[in-house]
Amino acid sequence: MNGRIPRKYRDPSGRSPSPKPRVWIAGLLGIVKYIVPVLFLFLIALLGVHILGNGAVARTVSPEIENYSFNPVCRWRGKIKKDESLYIALTEAGISPRVVYDIDRGLDDIFDVRKIQPGDMVMVDLDSLGRMVNFELERSPWKHYNINRNGDTLLGTVDSIPLSYVIRAVKGETKSTLWGSMANLGVPAEAILKFTDILSFDIDFLTETRDGQSFALMYEEYFFEGERIDVGRVIAAHYWLADTNYGGIYYMDPDSTQGYYTLSGKNTKKALLRTPLTYRRISSHFSNSRFHPILKIYRPHHGVDYAAPSGTPVSASGDGTVVYAGWKGGYGNYIEIKHTGGKIYTCYGHLKSYARGIRKGAKVYQGQLIGYVGSTGLSTGPHLDYRVRVGGKYVNPLRYAFPDGPPVKGKYMAEFRARAKDYLALLDVLTPPIKPTKPYEEFVGGEEKN
Repeated sequence: MNGRIPRKYRDPSGRSPSPKPRVWIAGLLGIVKYIVPVLFLFLIALLGVHILGNGAVARTVSPEIENYSFNPVCRWRGKIKKDESLYIALTEAGISPRVVYDIDRGLDDIFDVRKIQPGDMVMVDLDSLGRMVNFELERSPWKHYNINRNGDTLLGTVDSIPLSYVIRAVKGETKSTLWGSMANLGVPAEAILKFTDILSFDIDFLTETRDGQSFALMYEEYFFEGERIDVGRVIAAHYWLADTNYGGIYYMDPDSTQGYYTLSGKNTKKALLRTPLTYRRISSHFSNSRFHPILKIYRPHHGVDYAAPSGTPVSASGDGTVVYAGWKGGYGNYIEIKHTGGKIYTCYGHLKSYARGIRKGAKVYQGQLIGYVGSTGLSTGPHLDYRVRVGGKYVNPLRYAFPDGPPVKGKYMAEFRARAKDYLALLDVLTPPIKPTKPYEEFVGGEEKN
């Protein structure tokens, strides 16, 4: 085109159009493109970012935080979910494992992170270098756990508000069920469970309770701002079964050994639980000759079958070590535990599945969940086949007299007796009388005084 501008692009005045304005605008946009992100990052560093839960909202950190070695620029706050550990909650929120390690170190002397629970609130403040400068675990409105960084030092503290404390006592008679009878008197579920646990070594509350039998208990309650928030220890528990008064008094000696004891100082706890689950009925008793419903032959049944819904939790009868956990022929899914001392073994058959961590060599404690009722192996329906072997010989777990736990130490018996009598006197003062029965002084936990 010989350098001439086509007619359609010519200015009406005859002058060629100037390209300078377009170049200037394009250059300005290019500069803005790079400057805006830099300014944005600068504002974040200057003002701080507040991150809430799983979402992210830009917000300045509270000006109340003034005494840190590094000004926090990032905050995460969230709630622990079901089946979620503190490590998982924090790392899934993008917090580095190194920060989680620092939090674990800071909590080491004040809180066991394995006890974290769904609903616990967590807050983490990070500085511009990504280091944790402040951590807070709120387990309740009255109890917080805090970690503060001072240079390379992590300081863990517990911030708690004292709770109101009361002692409550109740007496009554069983009508229909013990649970219903206590609940009708206002006894909370936690106290009922603790009561039955204390006496469960001597009484099977599912099969041995009858209308008209008497009970008494004294327990602690804790209040926050006028609302009951927890049930503490059961201080005294008594149940009159026929002509025998079974009972236990809480006592902790100067050596910090604690437990429940009869007035003679005998421990109410035994080496094994009477039953390792909550069952509906006994479908088959201990026998040297029982007709097998599947094999159609008579053969020994050296255990007790407890019928219960599939999935019912099964607990370890006592402290010990798992020596077998797996499939075992007609027993199906099977667990065998060697208990402390080595002479007593307990066996659990026809399980649906095993609890987490239950395998050969695992240490278990009395009452720990080990599995669930099922119908595996040679079984006609969901039940637990429970067996006990002592010195290599199977015994009837419903009749065998298992050894008691350690008694009150002789040097502390006088102190224990004095405290027990004070508790029983307080129980009488706090509750109305019930029908005449043998007085407290007559009980020694399942034995009659001579």
